[in-house]
Amino acid sequence: MSMVNRIFSKRTLNSPVFRMAVLMIVVLVAGASLQDSFLTLRNVQSICKQLAEYGILAVAVFICMLSGGIDLSVVYIANLCAIVIGNILIATVPAGATLAQSWHLIVLALLVALALGALCGLFNGVLIGRMNVPAMLATMGTGTLFLGVSTVITGGKALSGIPTAFTSIARVKVLELPVNFVVFLLCALVMGLLISQTAFGLRVQMIGTNSRAARFSGLNCPHDLMRVYTISGMFAAVSGAISIMRMSSAKPDYGTSYIMFSILICVFGGTHPDGGKGSVLGVVLATLVLQMVSTLMNMFSGLSAFYRDVIWGALLIIMLIVNHTLDARRAAAR
Repeated sequence: MSMVNRIFSKRTLNSPVFRMAVLMIVVLVAGASLQDSFLTLRNVQSICKQLAEYGILAVAVFICMLSGGIDLSVVYIANLCAIVIGNILIATVPAGATLAQSWHLIVLALLVALALGALCGLFNGVLIGRMNVPAMLATMGTGTLFLGVSTVITGGKALSGIPTAFTSIARVKVLELPVNFVVFLLCALVMGLLISQTAFGLRVQMIGTNSRAARFSGLNCPHDLMRVYTISGMFAAVSGAISIMRMSSAKPDYGTSYIMFSILICVFGGTHPDGGKGSVLGVVLATLVLQMVSTLMNMFSGLSAFYRDVIWGALLIIMLIVNHTLDARRAAAR
């Protein structure tokens, strides 16, 4: 009985994770009712394959929002890293080489991309943590910078001709799940452990809750913020690797809508826009729910893409209003 009381306690019912779990069940039931093919293995695999890129970007944005900031440059970091991966592989992997013959070159390209993502994130962190530039302005500026660098490298064209030894990895399945979805789950697990099980994660939440109090308590906020954005950049690099692996190409301006989508996922999953509150599980559930809704909308050919943008924007505004209302009620009840 006590377990039932805990499950249905007021705190649990008001939690974003519980709301996301309920909403996911509703979407699953609605999807299965409206479209017979919604819950087929092929469609489930398609859902899992499509969400990995922006799901990992949402995880990258999550840690920034938890610290009280934002990262609007994650998509451009991902694209830059994808372009670097592509150029390295094109230059080093022989034509017709198999994965077994070129795995060491692929690992080298991925490590270079991770280092580049970390460097881009560190640049953001220095601007925000050391120079006190507002996170939105700093990452908007660096995002434009990274876009420019990518455009210079590619000449403004899409990079193609990626060796099949690398792109074939996207077809690998683990327990019938696409490998990129497994990578997304691993990224979420790493981020969840980092935030909930380490002293660094606790400091990030303290900074997001009240940065001034965190400084007065002796925390090295600039150093921790630099680490936050460095980690965000590394996760963006992983997203870029997944993108070029799946698409077999890379573009400087690919996936620009993913910025808004990543923020929507974080807010939808219960991450507070002002920082200090949020959970990786909420981000994972929100990613699944929004991709299922997107897939369901795609099944209705008469629904224009313009209406979908309206729906996503409206959802973001609605969730901001709902979260603000719930916060106000909780504050009034204390």
